[in-house]
Amino acid sequence: MGLLELFVTACVPVFNMLLVTGVGSFLATDFAGILSKEARKHLNNIVFYVFNPSLVAIYLAKTITMESLAKLWFMPVNILLAFTFGLFFGWIVVKVTRVPAKLRGLILGCCSAGNLGNIFLIIIPALCKEKGSPFGEHDVCQTYGLAYSSLSMA
Repeated sequence: MGLLELFVTACVPVFNMLLVTGVGSFLATDFAGILSKEARKHLNNIVFYVFNPSLVAIYLAKTITMESLAKLWFMPVNILLAFTFGLFFGWIVVKVTRVPAKLRGLILGCCSAGNLGNIFLIIIPALCKEKGSPFGEHDVCQTYGLAYSSLSMA
């Protein structure tokens, strides 16, 4: 696989994500006039409380077994380390910038939790569909890739 093919393979999922995000952002603006402020609020609540947990559960149910849980021991450790380092860097930000006391907890929480959101649920399937993907066969790549990303969201 040449450098150009590798670059195109890496860029296509990002362009797919930008396209979905751009269209969704345009439809949510008052300029488009499709969704009111109240409709956007209700739609956001439905996505956050209903669709995300069910999407995570579907992908985890397809792949997670007792044997695979033993193989995935590194995921909780990875999440713990990410939260620990995020909390440490948040503490540095609080000390360096002299944040008011009422905002310290908010900054520490935001820095420790991070914000990857659902980006992997868009990028991984698009990357697996690309010809010459470095992650192997399409079906295996998509099944396990989505399970890993769902596990990190859970």
